[in-house]
Amino acid sequence: MTEPSALSDSQLMARAHLWRRKSMMGSRDAGSIARAHEIEMRRRLGGATTKGAPLAQGRAQRRKWWRLW
Repeated sequence: MTEPSALSDSQLMARAHLWRRKSMMGSRDAGSIARAHEIEMRRRLGGATTKGAPLAQGRAQRRKWWRLW
């Protein structure tokens, strides 16, 4: 297996997706391999994924509908 650090960004994302899918299908070793690829993705991209992004920023500003005052 090629080390995640030796792959290009697009290859790394494709492999991380592939291994995560294999892990979800029940392969025992695929989870740890997927984690290694995902760790390398976070290291390179700096956590710039939508996984940790807030769902709606504007909703926190609105008043609750049941509060009349």
